[in-house]
Amino acid sequence: MGMDIFLNDYYDLLKLMHDNEAIILNEKIIPLTQMQIAGTMNYSKMKISSMFRILQREGYIKQKTRGKYVLTDKAEIIINTIESLKM
Repeated sequence: MGMDIFLNDYYDLLKLMHDNEAIILNEKIIPLTQMQIAGTMNYSKMKISSMFRILQREGYIKQKTRGKYVLTDKAEIIINTIESLKM
C-alpha cells in the first residue's frame, strides 16, 4: 500500500485516533468507538468499519479488546513523519 494511503482519509483517521489516545493501566488505548469516530469525521459507520479493517490488515492499528484499539509503532512513525513535514 505505501505512503500514498496517508495522503487522504486514512491519515485523518489515524491522526484523530492518535490525538484521542488515553493511557489506561500504563497502556495507550483509543477510548473512542467507531460510531463516535464516524460522527466526528462525518462518515458512515460502515465507511469507518471498512477503514479500520484495512488499517488492521496493513498493521497500523490493533484491536486490544472488543471495540478498543491501539495504534502500532508503524502508525506512530507515519503520524510523526507527516506532522514533522507540516512544520
